[in-house]
Amino acid sequence: MHNARRTGMRIAALAALGLLLATSGPSCRKAEPQRPWTWQSGGLAEVLAAARVQGATALVEIYASWCPTCHQLEHDVFDTNAARVPADRLVGVRLDFDTPAGQEVATGYRVMGLPTTLLLDAEGKELGRIEGYETVDGWLASLDKALARHDDSVDVLARFAAAPDDPALLAEAGAVKLARGEEEEGLRLLETARAADPDGKKKGYVAATRTLGRWFYRVRHQYDRALAYFREGAAQAGDSDAGWGFQYWTAMTLHALGKSGEALALLDGLIDRYAGRAEPVSLKAEYLYMIGSDDAMAFVQANHAVELKPTDDWNHYLLAVISDRLGDREQALASARRAVELAPGKAIYEHLLERLSLRAGGSSP
Repeated sequence: MHNARRTGMRIAALAALGLLLATSGPSCRKAEPQRPWTWQSGGLAEVLAAARVQGATALVEIYASWCPTCHQLEHDVFDTNAARVPADRLVGVRLDFDTPAGQEVATGYRVMGLPTTLLLDAEGKELGRIEGYETVDGWLASLDKALARHDDSVDVLARFAAAPDDPALLAEAGAVKLARGEEEEGLRLLETARAADPDGKKKGYVAATRTLGRWFYRVRHQYDRALAYFREGAAQAGDSDAGWGFQYWTAMTLHALGKSGEALALLDGLIDRYAGRAEPVSLKAEYLYMIGSDDAMAFVQANHAVELKPTDDWNHYLLAVISDRLGDREQALASARRAVELAPGKAIYEHLLERLSLRAGGSSP
């Protein structure tokens, strides 16, 4: 789960911020003002060609429109803090995970989570990667390290070497090994993490199981194996946030296997088991929206989830995007506004409201 308004003011403000950051603090950047960040058109081949011409590093961001963290990264870094990104050293492209081009890159570079930012030389060799997004400063620090050829994963492996029996570190090290292409060792470490933390109390089991599911779903496309991990994770995590996530990916994997009826039966069973809870109703709405099979039913489920838990911002977002697909612009705008009210500053909601407002002919919020 960007427009060009006030562009002149934004450019001036960003340039001023860039000058201020360049002349203060322990990690100074160049004093010269830098141009606002812009994405290249095209795909991987085009950005690598541009990197060769410019003598720059290619920055490839793998994202998805439904990924809230992807929206937050785009807003916080490349929009709001564009002047802090060293545009003189980078040329970048964004690739949608759900497109053939995005799938090809994600599979080739072993991308398991979104967003993932790859730093590549002009020949396509990986120089570093940034997985996920938490804060502007943290992401930019990781970018600096990657450009300096310091691999953050080396630090993960060093912590693991110092505490090789820690389930959480086992899970982290296993994920690093998979990302590096060391599949056999990565799988061994992840299974060791699961065995060392069977009840999930040390955060090793959930992380390792999630990584294994994503590896076989997103990278290997071995859906039977992914399904086994997602089902195990759902059974172990119960009705926690992690558990609902595993249930959603169980349904999505069943759909990928051509078992949509079984996926719906799973979700309906959860709704019956947790009667009166909004979470399984919301899961069904999201599943139906993502597979695009029954938007009318998806709307009914999303509306019911809002009724059950009106303070959940995600439920309002789901109702907004489903209403928009059905052509109900008034409901879509109202639901998007409510999501923003409940979670101000959450970029995925603000981007949606912005698009809906502009399409309706109104001013951008």
